[in-house]
Amino acid sequence: MLPLHADARATSRMSAAYVLEALHDEDVHERARRGLLQGRALVERLVRDAIAGGHIDAARDPAIETDLLLALTGFTPLLELGVISPEAALAAIDLHLDRLFTTRGPGPL
Repeated sequence: MLPLHADARATSRMSAAYVLEALHDEDVHERARRGLLQGRALVERLVRDAIAGGHIDAARDPAIETDLLLALTGFTPLLELGVISPEAALAAIDLHLDRLFTTRGPGPL
């Protein structure tokens, strides 16, 4: 989901343009919203499955964990504009996933 290579950068830029269009066109807005809601539901289902399988601590809130995972896509503009390096983004994501997929309890983020 991160723009780390040419194809992903092209997709990222098309997605950004689509979001901008959705802010001004009600039909595009509704289609984009539905797509994002479906994507979020899929991620939450995966988080719930990971909790049920014992891969994520049962004390974690699946809705919050889903939102935190999706927030990681916020690295895209930071990468595109050279604010952070791909290595820094990947290190942050790896750290978050390591913390998430421990079963020792939620602990600090």
